Formats: sequence, C-alpha cells, structure tokens
Amino acid sequence: MRPNTLNKKPRRAAPGCRSRSESGFSMLEMIVALIILMVGLLTLASSVGYALMVSNSGRNVTNTKLLVASVLEQMENLRNTKELTFGQIANTGSYLHDATGATRTFNGFQTGFQPVSTVPGPDGIYGTSDDMLDPGPDNLFGTADDTTNGNLAHTGYFREIVITQVAGNTNLRRIQVTIRYPGGDGRVRSITGVSYLNNDARSNFLP
Repeated sequence: MRPNTLNKKPRRAAPGCRSRSESGFSMLEMIVALIILMVGLLTLASSVGYALMVSNSGRNVTNTKLLVASVLEQMENLRNTKELTFGQIANTGSYLHDATGATRTFNGFQTGFQPVSTVPGPDGIYGTSDDMLDPGPDNLFGTADDTTNGNLAHTGYFREIVITQVAGNTNLRRIQVTIRYPGGDGRVRSITGVSYLNNDARSNFLP
C-alpha cells in the first residue's frame, strides 16, 4: 500500500527567509546601477559639449573667411568705381603721394590689428579709423557728440590690413588681410587672405 499523503501538511519556510524572486535589490546593486547611469550621462554631456564646440568653431571659420574675402573685394571695388585712386589704396602714411584724379580725401587703412567693425563709419570704407564711430544723440557725424562705440565691433574679431608695393613694379600692390577670431576650443586662431591689385588707370602694368 502507498503511504497516505493526504493528511500531510506543506512545509513552511523558516521564519525570516524569502525566496529569491521576492527579494529586492541590495544597497550595493543600487550603488553600482547609479554609478553606471552617471557615467553614461557624463559621456552624453561630453559628447554634446564637443559637438557644440565643433559647431561654433565651424561657424567662426566661415564668418572669418567671409570677412577676409569682403575686405579683399572692397579694395577692387574701390579701384573699379574710382572711389579711391590706386595711390590712395594704401596703409596710413604709405603710398599716399599719388592721389591724381582723387575725388575725396583719404587717410589710408589702419595698421596693426584693429577691432572688426560691423559698420564702415562715415567714410563708408571698412578698415579705417572711423569704423566704430557713433554719431551720438544728434545722429550727425562730424559734431561734438561723436563717440567711439565698442558695441559696433564683432566680439573677439581683430583685423590687420597690410598693403605693400610689389618690388620692381610700381603698378602692382600686394594686399594681405589677416583676421584673428575665437576658436571653438577657447584659443585665438587666425585666417589670412592675399590678393594683388593693379593700377587699372594705366594701360601698361609693367614697371
């Protein structure tokens, strides 16, 4: 005969004991999970920061190249429109002896690195001493309330224009424009552009 199992009672777990499926996370497991989560968030934040830095750097490079090109194009336009003579397209105090046919007085382009202005000033030419001149409350240039307004500058951008006569050729000039700009990594970087301008008023550009 089989033993009678109908009257047997199920065994109870010892007091204080739980099965694995009923137990929660231990404190150590929670700490490890938090550490993993924090590492993941820090990595994500670092990636976002790097992406923003690269984006800002690329935008600054593009803006700087446009600024360099605009100044070089300005020189050619000044000559083509005869707003300045070939002799007047020079740095302050240089080559300004030949102003034959000039329709205006011009003191030359500033030397050294200067703030890059968002406006050309009353003379309408970028790279000159009146670039950041503000007409003041009367809104008229040339009056006593004119002031230099630093808010008219591109923040962190500085420009140098160097105009030299090509050796052995009085009818050809080298124009070099260098702009320093803020890099995305916090360092100051620079871009230089060079062009050559000939004396379009002469039929023969050779010396």
